[in-house]
Amino acid sequence: MKNILFLGIFFLLYGCVSNTKKTNPNDFLTKTEQNNFKYSIVRYYDDVAPKATHETKFDTVFNSYYKKKSEASDLLFYYFDTINKKAYFAITKIAPSLKLKKVATLGSVSYNEDGTIKTYEEKCRTWKMLVPELKEKTTMLFEKYINGEDLSPFYTKNSNGQFIIEFPDDVTKYDLTQRKWVTIQQN
Repeated sequence: MKNILFLGIFFLLYGCVSNTKKTNPNDFLTKTEQNNFKYSIVRYYDDVAPKATHETKFDTVFNSYYKKKSEASDLLFYYFDTINKKAYFAITKIAPSLKLKKVATLGSVSYNEDGTIKTYEEKCRTWKMLVPELKEKTTMLFEKYINGEDLSPFYTKNSNGQFIIEFPDDVTKYDLTQRKWVTIQQN
């Protein structure tokens, strides 16, 4: 009887664990593929290169700048939805601070057959945090994001001083057409 009970509990727990989505980039991509992935989207999630504009940031003269920026960022989480052919990601980069702090950008991207970006969206960007705190909070946010859960409880205005998600907020939203964060016009 004990063995049957043990096996029942084992399969119940195994079933719960096996429903968890893998999010470790190493489960999906080699190191080279991870670097290529970051480079393919760095012009969106990082700052515009000096002397570039949003219209000129894809000019090849800025390639070395963006290569350095992509190498300095970390692909913290990655999940590929095989049904929708969309990659979900959480990328961190160093933020200006007296202590080492980073911000995380959570988003999704899909590609055309020729490897060009078909869709790109940033779902949210976190406040800058010390790395251990950022990893903990980004883990929670990413799991909710890939499971289609609402992230608005973690927006600054709803988070009771926890300061988890900086954008979007009441004055900043992500524009899918321009593929950048924009200020909402106040009337």
